[in-house]
Amino acid sequence: MKKDISFLLSLFKKYWVLLFLAIAGSLLESGALAGLAYIVKNIVDDVFVSKSYESLVFVTAVLIILASAKQIGFFLKNYVYPLIVYKGIKNIRENIYGKLLNTQPSFLFKHSYGDILSRLTNDLERFSQIVTSFGTNVITETFTVMAIIVLLIYRDWKMFLIFLVAVPFLTVALGFFGEKRKKYSKKLQESYGDYTQHLNQLLTGFEVVKLFSQKVFFKIFRIINENLYHREKKNKFYETVYLSSVEIIAYTATAGIIFYGGYRIINEEITAGDFFSFLGGVLILVNSMQVLQRGLVQLKALSPVIERIKFLLDMPEEKDEGIEFEGLKDRIVYKNVSLKIDNNQILKDVNLKINKGEKLGIVGLTGSGKSTVVKILPGLIKDYEGNVFIDDHELREYSVSSLRKHIGVISQDVFIFNDTLRNNLLIAKPDATDEELYQALKKAKADFVFSMENGLDTVLGEKGSRLSGGERQRISIARIFLKDPDILIIDEGTSALDVETEEYVMEEIKEHFSDRTVIMITHRLKILDICDRIAVMDKGTVVEEGTKKELLEKKGIFYRFFSLSQTDDKI
Repeated sequence: MKKDISFLLSLFKKYWVLLFLAIAGSLLESGALAGLAYIVKNIVDDVFVSKSYESLVFVTAVLIILASAKQIGFFLKNYVYPLIVYKGIKNIRENIYGKLLNTQPSFLFKHSYGDILSRLTNDLERFSQIVTSFGTNVITETFTVMAIIVLLIYRDWKMFLIFLVAVPFLTVALGFFGEKRKKYSKKLQESYGDYTQHLNQLLTGFEVVKLFSQKVFFKIFRIINENLYHREKKNKFYETVYLSSVEIIAYTATAGIIFYGGYRIINEEITAGDFFSFLGGVLILVNSMQVLQRGLVQLKALSPVIERIKFLLDMPEEKDEGIEFEGLKDRIVYKNVSLKIDNNQILKDVNLKINKGEKLGIVGLTGSGKSTVVKILPGLIKDYEGNVFIDDHELREYSVSSLRKHIGVISQDVFIFNDTLRNNLLIAKPDATDEELYQALKKAKADFVFSMENGLDTVLGEKGSRLSGGERQRISIARIFLKDPDILIIDEGTSALDVETEEYVMEEIKEHFSDRTVIMITHRLKILDICDRIAVMDKGTVVEEGTKKELLEKKGIFYRFFSLSQTDDKI
């Protein structure tokens, strides 16, 4: 719990002025409540019993002042404090978003995107609800409990002793049910994560879901949903039973006070005003302690939520340090490069040299490691064995941002943001003019965009839902013309294009990047004609190298691929 409170204090300390106002509001509200309980004696003894008009005027004026003070305190507490929480959560969102942008790719690859999304949405919403409720209520009720206890002891310490008997029972109830709530709150947030993850997968792969048996998906969903319901039920059960037990204990103590107080009134040891003032204070105290203990239970439920949020805040970031890469001057050399992921050998002793300005084609069967080899260059994969030299330095010696600035990738999997065409292009060159955007689109043969209703300001839909696969790839190619990188990687980047469009685009790439280094992965062997050399991969290693003519004369694996491609455009 100390760590949780420390986390909250670190989050809100910069807003100490607002926090001071919120605490002042809580003090004002709790002081007004104690004052209302105090003047009950005057109302009963001086107004109802003595029937004094002057006392009636005085008490009425005091009631109005106390009620006004309470409402001023209420406003400061219930507006200013949540404002602090919202500011803190705004900062958390920004920090997490920054972490996501800069986190190590290998870290994200190992974790469920649905779970991360759930932590960013469900957990932050839960955090906001609990912290807002906890702060606005617990601060006020703590002061209220302290003020009322002083009042009760002042009024009649003997009757207060009866109330003290209930405190150990309340403490036991808090300890037992608080731990149960913490346990099921953690499980509940995990279930929310599973639920969000499944829905994310459903929407992402909706076409696949439609084309295959939906019974399997629904069966999986029902298990997740049932588990979520079970944990919601358990969580609510322990919360409700706890509150009921507190009420039983509190009102049992109150009944004892009423009996003992009534006995003392009958024996004229105290006045009716003393008793009702004390009783009013007890009722306020019971309510305040309920709210306070409920807040403490909520604090325990907050603990696993904070853990899940801190997981995002503690994501490992890429260190952007090292030598500044200013463009390839000589060559790229892979030397005995190997990579193993979860005991699965992806690459094994890859040895490959790529000269500056060379056009290298990489071919191989699916799963041969082609894409993995090129992902190493922009630093998307760093935990490889062996060395990758770019000019005179090992790749890991360069700063990541400088590498990515000079390396461009056209991938088979194109991601289009649910934003305008303009913004989808500007990620490649933020300061590009409209003329530059149009020229890049023309080179990518993305002529279709010129007939869109809003031109560059047309929203392309979720993942580019308004576009076909080939149109999305042409947007991706236009981005590369805008970025104009020193090293270009084409990883099946034209696979969705028709033959005519592909030939046009490849000619544009050949001309535009004539003096640049191009690494091209493809199953379409016809477009390898622009390549100076071809590397053939099999089972995670390079097994053949040479020009197209040399490899055909060798009659090895490439020759077999080429022979098959004569009857089928793809291997």
